[in-house]
Amino acid sequence: MSVSNVRAAIQRFIEHPNAQVLCIRGEWGTGKTWTWEDVLKDAASKDKVKAKKYAKASLFGLNSIKELKREIFQSAINPDQIGKPLNADSAKNLFESAKSWGKWAANKASFLHDDALTAAIEVAALFARDQLILIDDLERKGEDLRSVDVLGFISQLRDERNSKVVLLLNDEELDDQEEFTSYLEKVVDVYLRFSPTEEEVARIAIPETDEVSVMVRNNSIELGIKNVRVIRKIFALAKHLEPMLSKYSKVVTHNSVGAITLLGWSHLQPKNAPPIEYLKRVHTYSPKTGDEDLDLKWRDLLLKYRYTHTSDYDLVLLKGLENGYFDPVEIEKHASELHQADARHKVELEVRAIWDDMHYSFTKPAEGILNAFHESYVRNIAFMTLGDMTVMERLFRELGDERSEELVDRYIAAHKDKPGAFDLDRLERFGEEMTTSIKEKIAAAEAEQAPKLDPDEVFIALAKRGFDEELYDVAAKLPVSEYIRILKSHEGPELSSIISGLRQYLNTGNLDARLYIVMDKAGAALREIATESPINARRARRLGLIQRLEAKEAQAADEAQTSTG
Repeated sequence: MSVSNVRAAIQRFIEHPNAQVLCIRGEWGTGKTWTWEDVLKDAASKDKVKAKKYAKASLFGLNSIKELKREIFQSAINPDQIGKPLNADSAKNLFESAKSWGKWAANKASFLHDDALTAAIEVAALFARDQLILIDDLERKGEDLRSVDVLGFISQLRDERNSKVVLLLNDEELDDQEEFTSYLEKVVDVYLRFSPTEEEVARIAIPETDEVSVMVRNNSIELGIKNVRVIRKIFALAKHLEPMLSKYSKVVTHNSVGAITLLGWSHLQPKNAPPIEYLKRVHTYSPKTGDEDLDLKWRDLLLKYRYTHTSDYDLVLLKGLENGYFDPVEIEKHASELHQADARHKVELEVRAIWDDMHYSFTKPAEGILNAFHESYVRNIAFMTLGDMTVMERLFRELGDERSEELVDRYIAAHKDKPGAFDLDRLERFGEEMTTSIKEKIAAAEAEQAPKLDPDEVFIALAKRGFDEELYDVAAKLPVSEYIRILKSHEGPELSSIISGLRQYLNTGNLDARLYIVMDKAGAALREIATESPINARRARRLGLIQRLEAKEAQAADEAQTSTG
């Protein structure tokens, strides 16, 4: 039954003049309680709740009808207090009521052997009439309380106390379901099956309309999450992360929230979602042997959700989901990379469109195309690489445009403080061509840059400035022998800092190629040190860099064997 139909039925029940029992059955977490309370609050605001008192009781952990009576007694409020916070006056009234019943019971109800409050509750139950009572969580009752006893008490409330009773439950979780079902039809007057769609559950869970709210809601619908509590927990974590991403592009927030929704669902509701371990190793375009059954069950959903694999950033988000908070340092490290990648991607798309005009037209004149290139180049100069500049300079030069020299000068001015921006060795590996005069300009610009740091200073600084290009550019060019010298020249806190700086890249993906070189050389250096003595082997192998290098070498050997076989 849809939420709108359930709401209409609840409203009819509340306004019905006679005592009745309403049973709303549905899966855990789908919003039964929220829907009931929302309709009730609306009815109370319109003075349509005619009961003398409204009470609600959870059966969670209760083992007797006596305990249930206590829950009802202690929660009873006047209908005009429904949906309102408990203030000092209402709390005082509840206390005075319990106190007066306790005194009455202590003086008059001497036939009861329990304490005065328990006696008061028993006496109050005898006199209480015309109430509206919500009983929730039947499937989570204590072991000593039978469902049929609860139904018998509910029947008594209706028939002898003229009270309306609402019973909310997930009957599929009952341990005495067969016995319960046999008695249910004799007690219940109105029976509703609460089975909302994914859209209805998501809108119950997140009525907010801000950007992150809409993202989580839409993601939940797309994944088919049908648990309000799970969605709300995911939403809370997404809102916790949001300020950490505010300075980055919207794509970073969008991708982060998308990963949080999927991983949060798997973490919080593992029986209904793709298993976490499966998500860690899955690649939707390259299925793994042994995952055929899981692929059959989940691959189409992941493809539809555009989730191809779990990145290192996703693993950082998963760690935050498991801990209940996110590490700002880890988030910033990955988010800044995603932000730069997104900005660079947008520039590439823009430039690619101009190249399409260049290559796929015999009518568009060179002047308009070169003007478009020049405008884009100047506007996006911060994202231009030495290779971009070289390609653009050659195009302008070959088409006789005098702005070719200007492109070089602009690049030098914009990147004069960026380490590696004038590294001709890296450029030549890609076969780019430059005139002699341009090469001289670039070499002169490189010479004018700040002098390189001492190798020891570089390694010590890596721990705090690990993604400073000036540092890892120097580290990547040093020979393995320098790594060995530096690792053996420092001890104590300094060596600890150097090791932390080298290990920080182990769990980070999509790195600059130079950082992979740094890890390779660090692994090779540690492997050499490990051969010196058993204690050095123990010291070196505990850091993970040797194992990383060995795994890389083994993979390369396997690929080589496969290609030759």
